[in-house]
Amino acid sequence: MKSILNKIFLSFTLLTLFIFIIGSIAGIFIFHNARNTSLFTIKNTKPIYIYDANNKLVTTDTLYYEYTSIQEIHPNMIHAVIAIEDNDFYRHQGISLKRMAASLYQNIKSNEIVQGASTITQQYIKNTYLTNEKTFKRKINEIALALELEKKYTKDQIMEAYLNTVLFGSNIYGIKMASRYYFNKKPNELSINEAAILAGMIQLPNFYNPFKNPTESTKRKNLVLKRMLEEKYIDEKEYQAASKINVEEILNKGFMNNKESYLNPYIDYIFSNLPEKSSSISSIYTYLDTNIQKDLYQILSNKTNLFNDEDLNCSIVVLDNKTYGVKAIAGNRSFHNKVLNYASEILLQPGSTIKPLLDYAPAIEYLNYNPATVIIDEEYQYKDGTKLKNYDNSYLGPITLRKALSDSRNIPAVKLFNEVGYERAFQFIKNLGIDKKDTIYEADAIGGSTTGYTLLSLANAYQAFANLGYYKKASAVSKIEYDVEIVTNSLKPKLVMKPATAFLINTMLHDVFKNSSYDLNDTYLMAKTGQTNYDKKTLEKYKLPSNATKDSLLIAYTKDLTIGVWIGYEKVIEGKYLDYYMKNIPRTIMKFILNTYAQKDQYYEEIEGITKQYITIYNNQPYLARNNGFYEYFQEGNQPLTYPNYDLKA
Repeated sequence: MKSILNKIFLSFTLLTLFIFIIGSIAGIFIFHNARNTSLFTIKNTKPIYIYDANNKLVTTDTLYYEYTSIQEIHPNMIHAVIAIEDNDFYRHQGISLKRMAASLYQNIKSNEIVQGASTITQQYIKNTYLTNEKTFKRKINEIALALELEKKYTKDQIMEAYLNTVLFGSNIYGIKMASRYYFNKKPNELSINEAAILAGMIQLPNFYNPFKNPTESTKRKNLVLKRMLEEKYIDEKEYQAASKINVEEILNKGFMNNKESYLNPYIDYIFSNLPEKSSSISSIYTYLDTNIQKDLYQILSNKTNLFNDEDLNCSIVVLDNKTYGVKAIAGNRSFHNKVLNYASEILLQPGSTIKPLLDYAPAIEYLNYNPATVIIDEEYQYKDGTKLKNYDNSYLGPITLRKALSDSRNIPAVKLFNEVGYERAFQFIKNLGIDKKDTIYEADAIGGSTTGYTLLSLANAYQAFANLGYYKKASAVSKIEYDVEIVTNSLKPKLVMKPATAFLINTMLHDVFKNSSYDLNDTYLMAKTGQTNYDKKTLEKYKLPSNATKDSLLIAYTKDLTIGVWIGYEKVIEGKYLDYYMKNIPRTIMKFILNTYAQKDQYYEEIEGITKQYITIYNNQPYLARNNGFYEYFQEGNQPLTYPNYDLKA
C-alpha cells in the first residue's frame, strides 16, 4: 500500500512539475535576464585554483583545451552525439516536449527520478552558465536560457559551441583535444567507431574513459552505434562491422601539452579522479608537496642522469601516512605529454611486493603465526603439478617467517597462502583497497596476477602497516570548493587488521634493507622489493636471456611517508630487459626521497599485545633461551613459554 501511495504521489508531483514548466515558460523572462545569453568558447570561463598542502596557490592552468570550428568536425561525430544525446536537436527550439513526456513516463514507471530530459542546448547552458545544483529554479533558468539561445544562434553554432565545451574525461575539454588525446587525430578524421566512443563518454566521461574502463567504454560505444543505426546515420553493414571492434584496438594516444611542467602529472591525476560533472568547481586544495614533486621531475626527466636508456620508463608515488594524502606523483617519464599513468592507471604485476599483503600478514592475522614461526623451504609444486622455484633455484629447509620474507622465498609464501585460504587472503587485501575481480590462482601468492594492481593501490595498502592497522583510500584532494558547497576529505581511517599484525610485519620488513647500503641514515625503514619476468614465448621471440627481468618494483615506508616506485619498458623491445643496474634504480630513488623528506629518528615503540622474548629454535619450534639465542617479537598469548629439552639438561 505504501509503495502504491508513493507512486501515486510521485506521479502527481512529476505531472504537476511538467505542467508547471510548460505553463511557466511564457513568464520565465520576467524574473531571469535570459536575453544576455551568448555562446562561450570554453567550458570554464573562470579558472580553477589549485592549492598545495600549505594552502599556497600553485596554478590556475589546469585544462587541456583548443577551439575548433564545426567545419573541422567530421559528420560522424555530430551524428553520434545527436543519436545518443538528443535525436531531435535539429527539430526542437531548445527544449523537447517529446523528451520531457518520455522522461516523465519513465520516472513514474520506475517510481523514482531515473531519467532527465535535457536537450543538447540545455546541456550546454547548464555546463556554461549554471551550477550543478538540483533545484527547480535552476531547471527553470536552464529552460529559459535554452529557449533564448535558440533564438539568437543557429543549430550549427550551438552544436559547435557544445562540442567545444564538453568534458571528455580527466581535464580534457572539447572535441579537438579529445580527438588528439584518444586517437592522435583531428576532429575531421574521426571514424564511426571513434566518434561513437567520444559521444558515449559525454554522459559519464571518467567512467566511460576507454583507457581506464575499456569494457564499459566498448558497451557504451556499441549503444551509440545502435542509436546511430536507428537514426539512419549508418547502415546495418557499418553497424555490424563497427560493433565487433573493442576500444583497445582503436586507441592511439597523442601529443597533449606544449608546456613542460613538474606539476602536470599531479594536476592530471587530480582531474582523472574528480567526481563526474565537476564544472562548478572553483578551488581545489591538495596534499601536494611541491618540493617532492619537483624532485620527481628532476629524477624522471633524467636531470640526475639516473637512466641509462631513454626507452626505460618509471613511475613514482609518495604518500603522507598521517593524512593518507598523495604528496607527489609521476606516472611516467613524460612531463610534456599527457600519457598513460603507470602510478594510478596501469595495472602492474606486483611481483614479491604482494607477499606481505596476501601471504604473511593474513597468516599472522588469522593463524596467529609470528616472525619466529618455522616453515619448510623445500621442493614444492602447485596443485596442478607445476613445479615452483625460488629465485635462486635452491631450498633452505626449515626457516623462520622473518627469514622467508626478508629473503623473498617463493615456496614459503605459497605455502602460507594455501594455509590461510584464498577467500580469507583476498578478503584481507580487499580491506586494504585491493579488490581482485578475476580468477584466483596459487601464483597470485607470489605476484603472478592475471590482471595486476596499480602502484598507487599497493603503496596505499602498505600504509596500513605504517599506521598499525588503519587504512584509508589515498587521495590528492583535501577539499573542493564548488559554487554552491564545500566538500572535504573527512573520511576517517578504518582499522582493518590487528595492530599487532601490522607491528610484526613492520619488524620483518625492516630486515629487507637492514645494514645494507640502501638503509636510511637516521630513521626506521621498512620495504619490500618485487620483480617480474617474461614468459618463455616472449623470451624466445625477442631474443632475451632466460633470467631477463621485465619489471622492478619497490614499496618502502617510514612512520610518516610511503613511497612506491616502478621501472620497466612500456613494450617489449628486442634485446632489452632490466639489467642489474636498472633493477636497483627504484632503490636509489627510494633512498634519496626518504633520506631527504622522511622525518628523522622515527621508530616504533612496543605496543599493547606485543611482547619481546629471548628465544632459540629447536626441532623447528621457538623456545625460550638462556644463552646463544636471539630476541624476537610475539603476539601475547602466542609467545614460547618453555625451554627446549636440551637446555633443561644443561
